[in-house]
Amino acid sequence: MFVVGDIIRFRYTGMRAEILEDHLDGSYSILDDDGEETIAFVEDIVLAQNFEQIELSEVQKNVQKKKKPKKEKHLTTEEMFYTKAELEQKFQSTTAPRIDQTEKSSAPSFNLPIISPTPPSDSGCFLALVPIAPQHYSIYLINDTRASFGFEFRLFLNQEIVHGFDKVIPANDFFAIGEFSQAQFNDTPLLQITFPRLQFEKKIKLKFKKFARAYQTVPLMGIESYAYSIFEKFPPKSNVAGSLKGYTAAYQKDRASILRPLNNYYKRLNLMEHASFNIELDLHAEKLVNDTSEFTPAELFEIQLDVLDKYIHKAAALDIKEVYIIHGIGSGRLKKGVANHLRFKAIVKSYENSFHNKYGFGATVVRLK
Repeated sequence: MFVVGDIIRFRYTGMRAEILEDHLDGSYSILDDDGEETIAFVEDIVLAQNFEQIELSEVQKNVQKKKKPKKEKHLTTEEMFYTKAELEQKFQSTTAPRIDQTEKSSAPSFNLPIISPTPPSDSGCFLALVPIAPQHYSIYLINDTRASFGFEFRLFLNQEIVHGFDKVIPANDFFAIGEFSQAQFNDTPLLQITFPRLQFEKKIKLKFKKFARAYQTVPLMGIESYAYSIFEKFPPKSNVAGSLKGYTAAYQKDRASILRPLNNYYKRLNLMEHASFNIELDLHAEKLVNDTSEFTPAELFEIQLDVLDKYIHKAAALDIKEVYIIHGIGSGRLKKGVANHLRFKAIVKSYENSFHNKYGFGATVVRLK
């Protein structure tokens, strides 16, 4: 009924998961959204696209039948003098964040935050989700430092890239780089921001409970909103593996070089490394790890895209103009993942998956700027 790779949901909880293995006895190994591997039985799960609503199990139905009738509720003083709608409005007015609302309204209303820039405080770099409509947010990058730097932003839903934005952000500046809706909390959203020259990367898994606790004052913007710290001290400690290390040695010795134009970063090319660079990258999992059985399909997919990202950046740094990414045909998931990853790369001039005498349809040719 289900096959490996299917996205399913539990009938009685609504929890999402991915099928890892079919035990052929009506049970399956699954990986849930929190990265936990467990067992699920066929009668308890449905395909995600067929899921409609959370159902009650027979046990839950029986419990509800046995519940004692509710005791007669005595009205409070407020309930005697206010309608249910008036009490709800009163509760909302004392708990929900509001901005300069002076007039009372008979129904809840949305208040658009008013941005009032504040002086720099050198507090670091942040991502903020600022409400722009009910249950809809604009994603801002805030650079509260005295340096300018380039960045690459990606929004993933269900492990697929749906939005990308690459630019340079000036010192003590902020601007919108994407949008997000509250409904997308159900699609395992992931925010990824990379600073190639700083060798720093940050990934933020958006979960609603943690999101609600992220409400704070946003530097430079002069508002309160949902914000996540990317780094506090500039420059941040490197956390990107060594593919860029050789190209940023000059920057590490001289902090002032961070402020130079991005193009200067790629001027020093290692001619021997250029000559020996392999213009083919094979992304088959068995070529990247010693034992594929030690990883889940989702983990292998993340490793493949990470290797691709480092390879493309190194090729661009060495002024390689054309490379071949070997992904095979298979189910097409890796081919699609490669295309989505290249789609938002500022250093990619074009890419194409067409028939090749050597690779057939199993490789994508990438042309770099």
